[in-house]
Amino acid sequence: MPQLLEILNSAGEYLQKKGSPSPRLDAEVLLADILGMQRIDLYAKFDRPLDQKELALYRKAIARRANMEPVAYIIGRKEFYSREFTVTPDVLIPRPDTEVIVEKVISYAKSFGIESPEILDLCTGSGAIAITLKLEIPSSQVTATEISEKALEIARKNAAKLGADVSFVQGDLYAGIDKQFDIIVSNPPYIKSQDIEKLEVNVSAYEPRMALDGGQDGLDFYRRIISESGKYLKRAGAVFLEIGDDQAGQVASLAEKEKIFAPAMVIKDLAGRNRGVYLKRVK
Repeated sequence: MPQLLEILNSAGEYLQKKGSPSPRLDAEVLLADILGMQRIDLYAKFDRPLDQKELALYRKAIARRANMEPVAYIIGRKEFYSREFTVTPDVLIPRPDTEVIVEKVISYAKSFGIESPEILDLCTGSGAIAITLKLEIPSSQVTATEISEKALEIARKNAAKLGADVSFVQGDLYAGIDKQFDIIVSNPPYIKSQDIEKLEVNVSAYEPRMALDGGQDGLDFYRRIISESGKYLKRAGAVFLEIGDDQAGQVASLAEKEKIFAPAMVIKDLAGRNRGVYLKRVK
């Protein structure tokens, strides 16, 4: 029977030829998942033989990755804010950049002394933002909305698995919401419709289009979220929106038209790129 290190080396070389941007890492993650190990354990047991069942499962996983299917969908999970979230092709894969938005919300609640903030997360997807905020601010009351029934099922599973008491509502943005909140947060679809096919194959071919498509100019959801926010945001509340790195000015202009917000503040990600917009209600 072939040994672990031999198979790992072969898989890494194959994925490199197929164009994977991280072939060795992908090969390690997929093999560790199948064997029920941590990645570091692979090298401690480099001479471990793989039986035929394990080998067949690994070859299948490598073939999927060779077609550029995201590793997160193959193994069914993704880490976000140091927690493991279940993901399927029904939900967008949580990105590390989104953690910056979560951190800004947490910082805002602390700096303004909001001990038990009422938070609304729109377009929740896997529930990563809503669940993380609930767990990081235990006294908060978090409501999350999502139009996709399948995505909402995943979000509920994640909340149950992680022990987060989040209220989930199926509906389009504010549909089904009848109260006001201290904080509204969202990572909405913001890719221009015509640009989706230009994205990397692992995104355009596998992630749910409805979680990507922001309309002709990418701003459809921002228009709706911002224009209706006055009904659902408390007088001293704030809105936090993840954005594409070229959308800050456009989103700020949409907020300015509402005449209830202070000038928009841009949130930078770890690479210094525009990642979000913070809108503080003043009227």
